[in-house]
Amino acid sequence: MTKETITITKEEYDYLLERAEFLSCLEACGVDNWGGFSEAYDMMNEEDK
Repeated sequence: MTKETITITKEEYDYLLERAEFLSCLEACGVDNWGGFSEAYDMMNEEDK
């Protein structure tokens, strides 16, 4: 089975890696316990519709 792939610029790839690392750090520091965290996820899911 072949995995689906996409092509992005290295600049965008590096940006996404940096953002993912930052999110991991925020979660490790407990930001996922902040009340607005679930609201942010809801907002993100609404934008995907």
